[in-house]
Amino acid sequence: MYSKSTRIWIGVFLIVCVVGGVMVFQSTYVNSTTNQSHTNSSNYPENEFGQTYGSAEETTSVDMLPDLIHAGSVNGIDGYLLKKDYLGEPGNVPLYDVDGKTIIGSFHISAKNMNYPKNIIGQTYGSSADATSPETEPELISAIGVDGTAGYVLKKDLDGELPKSPEEAIAIQNSRSPDGRDIPLFDVDGETVIGVFHVGGK
Repeated sequence: MYSKSTRIWIGVFLIVCVVGGVMVFQSTYVNSTTNQSHTNSSNYPENEFGQTYGSAEETTSVDMLPDLIHAGSVNGIDGYLLKKDYLGEPGNVPLYDVDGKTIIGSFHISAKNMNYPKNIIGQTYGSSADATSPETEPELISAIGVDGTAGYVLKKDLDGELPKSPEEAIAIQNSRSPDGRDIPLFDVDGETVIGVFHVGGK
């Protein structure tokens, strides 16, 4: 029915279709598994260059840190540190825009302890000097009370009321006493008040 040459061409065509189909399937499978494993490695969003970005507080281990770690803002623009800089030696490092390329300022990396210990009720405690940014400070910050007693103050007490707008910031500033304010000094349990810590003033 078919000539010998026709049968050969049909055979070649079928081989190409089958082999080509397998290659396309393998390529698709590799891409899907690669993307899937990358996506499952963290829940951080990615920038246009495929770098993950977010807060160091959202992770439980160094391995799960994003490529760009949030470290504050400059003129209303969120600033990020490269993971290698964040984990590197103390000193000044560039602060990047979320694209991971544009430098918007600099950031000082201090000696740090990323794994603050926790007290019996689960609060982290330690020195604020070990934090790389206000966002990474422990919940209980070591402090010396007005009478020389060593203890801890709650970060939220130390920070005080945080403004939600420039106008609110001015109002809060104007309402504060020029002599500062007193906040409780706690034992490491975060519950037992052992003294007073004075914030602000002269």
